[in-house]
Amino acid sequence: MSHRKALTLEEKIALIKDNQNAHGLSVCELTDNYKISKSSAANIRRRSEELLADYSSNCNKEKARQVAEQLGYTSETFKASNGWLEKFRNRHAISFRTINGESASVDNSTVEEWAQRLSTILDGFDENDVFNADETGLFYRATPDRSLVLSKEECKGGKKSKERLTVLLCSNLAGSEKLKPVVIGKSQRPRCFKKITTSKLPVTWLSNRTAWMTCNLFTDWLITINNQMKKKNRKILLFIDNAPCHVINHDLSNIKIVFFPPSTTSKCQPLDQGVIHSFKCYYRQKLVKHIIAQCTLAQTADQISITVLDAIKWIDLSWKSVTENTIKNCFRAAGFIRSSSTPSSSMTNMDIIVEINIESNNSDNPL
Repeated sequence: MSHRKALTLEEKIALIKDNQNAHGLSVCELTDNYKISKSSAANIRRRSEELLADYSSNCNKEKARQVAEQLGYTSETFKASNGWLEKFRNRHAISFRTINGESASVDNSTVEEWAQRLSTILDGFDENDVFNADETGLFYRATPDRSLVLSKEECKGGKKSKERLTVLLCSNLAGSEKLKPVVIGKSQRPRCFKKITTSKLPVTWLSNRTAWMTCNLFTDWLITINNQMKKKNRKILLFIDNAPCHVINHDLSNIKIVFFPPSTTSKCQPLDQGVIHSFKCYYRQKLVKHIIAQCTLAQTADQISITVLDAIKWIDLSWKSVTENTIKNCFRAAGFIRSSSTPSSSMTNMDIIVEINIESNNSDNPL
């Protein structure tokens, strides 16, 4: 059988889609369908993200040419070059990224296979020793309507990225043990940390220039938790997603790591079933109370002080406010069901609203 030496970019994209869809073709099937060698098919698969980015760039440039033509520009007065596209992306903070986890479509057959395997994975572990950890982004100054303005003041952007924190939450299946939150910011010591000992904060404070979780930070956290469990003579089961930062390059004597199947976390990961949402609802409630308390004195939004230290306090209180019942329901919704467990409905928005109303009625402190 003769093999073509090269595929067009469009054909390579079609091959990638054939490989990545719900019933993805194998390398051998791709080889037969596209009349290429196995090494070529494997190479295209390996370079899939790069090729998809190239294809996206070509589509963007073609669209730009069409818009320019409608505006009266000619091929001489406007050229959608690579340089123009790069400047356009930088100007509007646009990047190409592969969607994964909860953002991607879920393969129900994979979810069903995982559900069948889960009981075997859980076998031998008490519900107190089964944990799930997950990161979430938190724009700590963002109110529920996504803006912070007073009266008729304009809502202007430009600093949103600097106001983002990453929060790692981890709880056991029973809901009885919520580990100290990990909070990642851009600065090792923000100005509001003056005279503050970071080790005494109610969260574990970490930092890097992007405020994102990294492989090194995640590994350090795992080692810390492993040492804690070792002192308690406990062995735990920790479920995590396949995020790029979740690379395990260290032997863990007291933690068994289990990864969720790719692109299934929206259905399989307990914290994604309502725990993180509940946590953020509590956080926004405390943020809004703080803003209302300051509104009598502030004339503009800029005069309302919301520091990283405030955010840390609210993160701690919000995580403590998430109830055992909420956590248990979310683990059940994700399929973490023991044979002796009583069936329970999954976490709903109404559960969260009820919890928050109860917390509000029992609190005299606006913060």
